Amino acid sequence: MFIKNELHYCDYLPRGLDNLAVLLKGTSLEKLPEYSDQFEHCLIVSDYDDELAMIGKSLQDKNIIHFTNRSKQASLSKKNYKKYNISNIQLGQVFRLNHYRLMESMIHYKLMGIQLNVHSLPEKLLSYGEGLGEEYSLKFPNTGILSLIYSLEMIRPRNLWVFGLDFYSTPYMAKQVQSSPIGLDGQAGKLGRLDLLNYVYSLFRRFPETNINMVSYYPGWPAISNMSRVL
Repeated sequence: MFIKNELHYCDYLPRGLDNLAVLLKGTSLEKLPEYSDQFEHCLIVSDYDDELAMIGKSLQDKNIIHFTNRSKQASLSKKNYKKYNISNIQLGQVFRLNHYRLMESMIHYKLMGIQLNVHSLPEKLLSYGEGLGEEYSLKFPNTGILSLIYSLEMIRPRNLWVFGLDFYSTPYMAKQVQSSPIGLDGQAGKLGRLDLLNYVYSLFRRFPETNINMVSYYPGWPAISNMSRVL
């Protein structure tokens, strides 16, 4: 089922829940087993089959949301959707009938033949891309950062656990081929060109009511009053 989200909140997770985790791909994701008892709900970001093969045991019995981009290449395998009882997919793309890749993804998920609720990105989140250039007027330049925006703005947990946000200072934990055609070096270049590191710092400061537990190998984190470095 495809669901066009026109709400100002997430309709499949309770707003203000106690603990939420966002799982990205950096090497610091390897620390997940040490802290997996701290949350019951989590977002896994982009194509994640290789990561699930490595840390999936720590996610058994969790309520997992798949947060991914508009490309069908960034889906999980049908086997993993079933194995981990994942029923909600949150796309990082607003709904547009004339968007070929979005329509292609909708068909892809439908043809899996399992119960999946595919949610479009709320229009209100487009404002977070303002100032980043016309190229990003309808899409955000980084799916991982967008998953943090979504978590903070739409879900507003009391505690947000973030794993694998190493800002490309480490390889992906699973050392898989990057799904984006520009690769890891290109992603790192985009971080600098768009000043996305300072963007993330400002984003966290914008939500002081959420305590952010950062599990990251990135060495350059500044002091942020509502963020605790776990590593």
